[in-house]
Amino acid sequence: MRRIGILGGSFNPVHAGHLRLAIEVAEALRPDRIDLVPCAVPPHKEGHDLLPFGLRLSLLHAAVRPFAALAVNALEGGRSGPSYTWDTLHAYRAAEPDATPFFILGGEDFEMLPHWHRGVELPRIADFVVVPRAGSGPEAFRAALAAHWPDAAPLAPQTDHAQAAPDTERHLLCGGPYGDTTLTFLPLPRLDISASLLRGKWLRGADIRLLVPDDVDSLLRAQADEVRRCWAHAAPAPHAEPAMHGTAPSCSASGCATPDCSDSHCSGSHCSGPHGSGKDSPCE
Repeated sequence: MRRIGILGGSFNPVHAGHLRLAIEVAEALRPDRIDLVPCAVPPHKEGHDLLPFGLRLSLLHAAVRPFAALAVNALEGGRSGPSYTWDTLHAYRAAEPDATPFFILGGEDFEMLPHWHRGVELPRIADFVVVPRAGSGPEAFRAALAAHWPDAAPLAPQTDHAQAAPDTERHLLCGGPYGDTTLTFLPLPRLDISASLLRGKWLRGADIRLLVPDDVDSLLRAQADEVRRCWAHAAPAPHAEPAMHGTAPSCSASGCATPDCSDSHCSGSHCSGPHGSGKDSPCE
């Protein structure tokens, strides 16, 4: 069966940290593809600094163009209301029933899943790949498993994933609505870049080349008026569900809200985790 990785976020803007994370996961687990999924309406995002969905989508297409393993999925753009991970994973299951989706998130986000919309149920409808922050071990991952998924059973290492780190762990959850699912703890190298840092640098006129792909930098320059109008109103983002969804008005009439945590998926841990029930967290 085909396997599809899902990396969600606001991507406001997409940057080298997001891309390296996706590439590292692709090399370690060798899925058929990894989709970058921009959120349209993140549940946790109340600021006014999100670029319009269409512009973020164009930036993503430009960013992934050189990478055969990466793709962009715009399914969030057609949805009204908050973008919850629960809905996204079910949408993947419906659209590609012959594929197994796996959701990529950070270690802190994984620990906060019970605070997301139907968060404890999420690992039972799709596989999960948990990428810890640098220097953090598997202890917190195991503690979260014991607390919220005590029936998760350890699996033997997969010898066919030659690129995975030796301290990778896999656990099995049985009896989900789509069959058994796996939870994988996957230590990876990361680039500690945050989208909020890039927004500030861009507004100050600093050079962000090499932090974003050249084509992304060119598009931001070409749309400078729109970008400045959105980012000039940036406000500190509250803690919320770090993965893909929240509700935030966009600076444009089309409204764009996506889950984005400035330093989330880019850093290997992806977002600081949701605080508040019923919310997914964002990930830039």
